[in-house]
Amino acid sequence: WYSYGASSTEKREVRGSNGVQWAMIRAALAAGADVYDLRGITDTLATDDPHLGLIQFKVGTGGEAVEYVGEWDLPLNRPLYKAFELYLRRRG
Repeated sequence: WYSYGASSTEKREVRGSNGVQWAMIRAALAAGADVYDLRGITDTLATDDPHLGLIQFKVGTGGEAVEYVGEWDLPLNRPLYKAFELYLRRRG
């Protein structure tokens, strides 16, 4: 599976991360993999969703949306985790 692309908006039109994905998918198929997990999508398909392009890419690969139980964080450093949560809330 592929968790995070770490791509930025710089030269986004080149779509380098898509090329990396396709190479990884081809390698997985060549290795005999039955599933390639592109990980999560948002719970909306609204045209103003900033993640719409990501969803379009995932659907364009022939993927399907599958709902799992979910993911949770296991904070190993509680004070640092609380500070991070506060930062995320303030960031919006």
